Formats: sequence, structure tokens, C-alpha cells
Amino acid sequence: MSMIAPRWTLLASIAFGVLAFTNVSYAQAGKATPQPMPKQEKPVPSTAKPTYADFNLATSVGSFKMLEYNDDAQPEGHFEFTFTGTVLVDTTEAFKHNRNLTTQVKVEGNVIKELTYHGRTVYHGTGKMTIDGGWHALQFFGRDLKGKFNGYSVFRLAGEFDKNLETGFYWYTDGKKEDWGTGGNQPTVPKTVYGIEKPKIKINGKGG
Repeated sequence: MSMIAPRWTLLASIAFGVLAFTNVSYAQAGKATPQPMPKQEKPVPSTAKPTYADFNLATSVGSFKMLEYNDDAQPEGHFEFTFTGTVLVDTTEAFKHNRNLTTQVKVEGNVIKELTYHGRTVYHGTGKMTIDGGWHALQFFGRDLKGKFNGYSVFRLAGEFDKNLETGFYWYTDGKKEDWGTGGNQPTVPKTVYGIEKPKIKINGKGG
């Protein structure tokens, strides 16, 4: 009897066994109940008061925008400034303040409320504004601005050169003035310090 026939019989049996196992596996897979994707819970914004700091700014001709770190860390604090120009206070209904703070605005001098639309209010004139609470954003464009902010925020500054070829300045409690610049400066309040602090060298156990 030829040895080829038993070998073909064995190979055929193996092939049929593989096909049968594959069909059973597909059938079981088809009957498997799909598992629902885990629900992604949105993080709850913190209601804890952030760290406040003092921030001063002054420019002859320029603009700034005070904005949030993100939707869960929006500007807040006490801001008072004198100016000539236009100010937009944005408490837009689309982005409620993450700590549910309201905004109180006080104006002095010849400052007029020009427009209110869906939580955005535009003021224009010459005088003083005092703003307390929390808001989504605040923008200014004009001249002769001098202000002090105590709170938590990010500023985006853009200025123009005046007759002294200066764009203006901003500074923290250390009193070191930084140039306002013509665009691109984005100081944070409190001040963000980058880099690695240099270690203090000790000589004979004493600080150097």
C-alpha cells in the first residue's frame, strides 16, 4: 500500500480541523456582546481661590488683553486703572466663570458705557475704572494707561513707540520694570519663573 495516501489523509484531517476551529471561533465572536466604552467624566473645575499677586503696567500708546489660563482658570481679582480709550469687559454667557464669580465695574470721570451684548460690555472715554470679581477676558486699546492689578490672570501686551521711543512698562512687587514691547509679551500673574534655580555654594558649612 502506498505511503502517500495515509499522509494525504492526515493532512486533510488537520486542514478540516483548522477550518472547523476557525468557524467556531468566528461564530462565538459574532455572538459576543459588545462592551460599552467607559464614560469620560469631565473634571470638575476647582472652586479654591488661586494665589493672587500684584502687577503694575503703564503705556503711552498701546493695548492689552487679560485672559484666562484655560476655561477652568479664568481671570479674577481687583483691577484699577486710569486711561483714555476703549475697554471691553467680557463676562460672556458661553463661558461662566469657573468659580462662579460675578463682575462689578465702577467708572469715574468721562467714561461711558457704549454697548452691552451677551455679557460683553464696551466702555469708552477718559477716566478711571475699577473692576472686581471674576471675568472671562478684558481688553484695552488707547493711551495714557496706568494701572495696578491684584489677582490671577495672563496678560498679552502690544504697544507703540512714543516720543521717547518707549512702548511702556510692566513690573511686579520687586519693582524691576520690563518693556511692554510691540507685541508678544505675555506676562502671568503671579509671575511664572522658568529654568532651574542655581544652588547656593557653601564654604566651610556657611552659605556663600
